Amino acid sequence: MSTTDKYIEIKNTHPEMRKCFVAFGNSQFEEGKVKAGIMPDEKIHSYGACLYGTKEGLDEYMNALDVILTRISKECDPQDVYEYEFSNHECGYTGDDTDAIKLIVAYFGEETAKTVKRRNGWADIDELFNPERKEADNEVINKLPM
Repeated sequence: MSTTDKYIEIKNTHPEMRKCFVAFGNSQFEEGKVKAGIMPDEKIHSYGACLYGTKEGLDEYMNALDVILTRISKECDPQDVYEYEFSNHECGYTGDDTDAIKLIVAYFGEETAKTVKRRNGWADIDELFNPERKEADNEVINKLPM
């Protein structure tokens, strides 16, 4: 099995959501509590990004996601993952590989990401995570005629 196939297999692994759920509105929130088996007396926490649950449920879910990320970083080749994500995002027709390279940084770290042969890299790794660059980009965008 190639590391690309291994990456797809691992990436498509979804941890079981016990005592946690995703909700985008009040009705989904109420339904989610019931489906997750959360009792009325249990405290519900918001993790952000519409993820809710008990502290234990959220911890278990996030730990399971960490296991997936660790598996990717240990079992997959960064170049293969980059090529897959480059093709899987809008990178090819926008000419910007930012989404793909940010995933490589998340999975493998900045130093490993710097070794990946990039296609259409608009900014180097250091620039992508530099808050001053974002501020400078915003200044340019604000000067554009709308």
